[in-house]
Amino acid sequence: MNAQELRQSLIIEQYTATRDTYGGEVQTWTTFATVRARKSHQTSREFFAAQKVNAEIAELFVCRYKSGVTTKMRVNFDSKYYDIVGANDPDGKKRELHILCKEVE
Repeated sequence: MNAQELRQSLIIEQYTATRDTYGGEVQTWTTFATVRARKSHQTSREFFAAQKVNAEIAELFVCRYKSGVTTKMRVNFDSKYYDIVGANDPDGKKRELHILCKEVE
């Protein structure tokens, strides 16, 4: 993987639940990792559901291998949030990680 291709910076966030002073659960997203990546647009589609037109955009981010990335995390890129649909190491050599995401509205 060529370092010059990794032009975008993205933040991988994980969901964290903590307790406030009253014992209530506080839901927050905390930074798991900040990585340099290459973004490529995968697909986009419009569909009709719940009596309105919805849009779904899928993006693929390619970065250096980072262990521990799961589908329970999300990506923060360019002030937009993306749910992680899948993360895999395509060749199994732990060189790069492909993160497939769906944009959150």
